[in-house]
Amino acid sequence: MKRTVQKSLSGDELPTQSRPRVEPIRLNDIIWLAIKYFLTTINLQKSLFLSSFLAYGVGDGVTAVYMMDKTGVMRETNPIVRFMYASSGKQGVLSLKLWFTIMILFLIWIVSRKTNAYWAINGFLSALTMGGIMAMRANMMAAFGIEPPSPGSIIMTFLLMVVLFVMIGDLMDKLHVK
Repeated sequence: MKRTVQKSLSGDELPTQSRPRVEPIRLNDIIWLAIKYFLTTINLQKSLFLSSFLAYGVGDGVTAVYMMDKTGVMRETNPIVRFMYASSGKQGVLSLKLWFTIMILFLIWIVSRKTNAYWAINGFLSALTMGGIMAMRANMMAAFGIEPPSPGSIIMTFLLMVVLFVMIGDLMDKLHVK
């Protein structure tokens, strides 16, 4: 049997009783550390980026796949998503949706770094989150056989929210500068 020897920085062998005891990390310590990190580093804009990704990217993608699984591919109104589902299945749709969402959020992140449009960016991210929630709701309604709002009305509501929230955010940014 091999004996493990622990040495100090000077190269001397440490006695057995002075060796530090390594305790396993408990799950609640990991969770508490994650919560502390979130509360100390995440601001409003970062949480809006996250909520946009979760609602518009993940939520809309997953509920669209669920809806197409239950009702068929023709229930989806977006022809690109229909094509991806027909050619690549669930993974294709989720990959497309996540890639598209990441590209939108990356472009918004670049704009947020190059401008002082903090509240305008927050307005867009809020509208994107709400647009994702509206799309998830419509997908789930269709999956359960309830007639959802028309895609045109969802898109128009989303665009109206984008314009309104970005304009309000721009006004807040201008008031903050002065």
